[in-house]
Amino acid sequence: MRKTKRTFSKLKFIPLISCCIVAVATVAMMSHAAFRTSVLPLSDTQNSSKTAEVASAQDSLEKTKSQKETTEVKTQTKTVEIDGSQRVVHDELPIRQPSLSPEEATDVSIVVEKSKHLLTLYNGDAVIAQYSVGLASRYTEGAKQQEGDKRNPEGEYEVCVLNDQSKFYLALGLNYPNANDAKRGLESGLITQAEYDDILSALAADQIPNWYTKLGGQIMIHGQKGNLGGQTDWTTGCVAVNNQVMDILWKYCKVGTKVTILA
Repeated sequence: MRKTKRTFSKLKFIPLISCCIVAVATVAMMSHAAFRTSVLPLSDTQNSSKTAEVASAQDSLEKTKSQKETTEVKTQTKTVEIDGSQRVVHDELPIRQPSLSPEEATDVSIVVEKSKHLLTLYNGDAVIAQYSVGLASRYTEGAKQQEGDKRNPEGEYEVCVLNDQSKFYLALGLNYPNANDAKRGLESGLITQAEYDDILSALAADQIPNWYTKLGGQIMIHGQKGNLGGQTDWTTGCVAVNNQVMDILWKYCKVGTKVTILA
């Protein structure tokens, strides 16, 4: 009888042991499955997505690098003989065609950065081309104040005339003096009230303002004088580019095109 009871007592633990074994086996199988899932190769869809992300990141880096290289203007200069005179020249950007055709570029404007010797051609907010420029011989001494100071003006202007008979190849005449220039001239006594009124009337009518006051005038973006173009500073107040660049600007700009000149 006692033997039977002991046997029965042992049999009571069999289900419990079996449950433990099943539980341990289940946990082991789940862990193995999880491990296999973590090391399984990506599916074709996942692989394509990951490849696309990497390619996109690389494209972004290349684009940023390209833009930096495009907008970076070297400051190295050297003295060379041009048309019989010694001139200090700066490095030039390569001349490339704009990224949009004249027909595609419907909102063209120009920004000239004097400190960088850089002309940027925009369509809306997008840069479509950049070129080196030559400036006035005293461009570093600030904005133009009056006739004969050999400085470039600074401010917002518009093309007011297209001159295909320029002695500097082709020229885009700017409506300098603008309203701010005229106000400065009136307040400083450089121009009279009548001259001030005349300049403002011409600007309001989208006409050429008076270029023959003490403020100076005939400020243009133009082509070369002999071999002098966009590589050195030689003008009396205008912005100069190589004739090849002038051919491009001539196709993209018209009367009313906005031109901003920055320090």
